[in-house]
Amino acid sequence: MTRDIGLLGGTLEKIDLRNNDIGGTIPKSIGTLRTLSLIDIRNNRLEGTLPNELFDATSLEIIKVGHNSLHGTIPDKIAKLSQLKELKLSFNKFNGDISLVLGNFRKLRT
Repeated sequence: MTRDIGLLGGTLEKIDLRNNDIGGTIPKSIGTLRTLSLIDIRNNRLEGTLPNELFDATSLEIIKVGHNSLHGTIPDKIAKLSQLKELKLSFNKFNGDISLVLGNFRKLRT
């Protein structure tokens, strides 16, 4: 993914880049997209960790990052996403425990 994704502006609401054979890491600048409600980057070749900055986009309702090579723990900052309705993390290499945080998501359905 491009390192300057944060330059896309403050009104971007959705990023859908699934099934595009994209490699690299998720840029930290993604957190500057404050109006982002959906990020779907499933089925690519992304690696690295989920950047803490992703969870600065507090309008996020849907996060789909499955079927990549992401690893590490899910950052505690995920708890800031009070609007989260859908979270798909499958087929990556995450570790750690997120069960304590999941109880905070009143709107989470998937």
